[in-house]
Amino acid sequence: MKLVIGLGNPTGEYEKTRHNVGFMCLDRWAAEHDKNWAKAKDFDYIATRSTVLIKPLTYMNRSGTALKEAMQKWKIGETLVIYDDVELEPAQIRIRAGGGDGGHNGVASLFTVLAPDQLKRIRIGIGKNANEPMADYVLSEFGDDEIDRLRPVIALAAKFVDTFIKYDFNQVLNEYSIWKKSYSAAISGGIISPKEEK
Repeated sequence: MKLVIGLGNPTGEYEKTRHNVGFMCLDRWAAEHDKNWAKAKDFDYIATRSTVLIKPLTYMNRSGTALKEAMQKWKIGETLVIYDDVELEPAQIRIRAGGGDGGHNGVASLFTVLAPDQLKRIRIGIGKNANEPMADYVLSEFGDDEIDRLRPVIALAAKFVDTFIKYDFNQVLNEYSIWKKSYSAAISGGIISPKEEK
């Protein structure tokens, strides 16, 4: 089985916050496929024939607890995580295998269960505000204009989740590479095409 984990915080209080971009992407995928979330102890989940998608109920800093339960429940061979990244400008998307946690507490918690090189990533930029403490910023809600700008990138992330489910992460990277070339150095529908990773 493959695993897709979207990072975020449970309950309606956090639903529209910047830290919940991972949840937003999986909710978009679920809506597109008319799927309902089932409940386990530490996460909500949707299971397909080849893949399990989960949203942790443990709150961000304990995301690894949910990952550990999922790995005990299913035999997981490949794991993809979707999360917000303050180091990327709003509406940027980056996809890669491996890397550090970038100061993201949810990703750091996942590292207590899986080694960094075992986590494939979809990172979605939320930017940052130099005048606001980071903890307050990531837990603040998106404005309506920010949501409008994010919709295309959330839809794109959901498309990459489809690719991961149907094929594998290598195919996700292939499609991402094609997308980057198509939108090189341009802004299209609110999605900013990133420069090549070094």
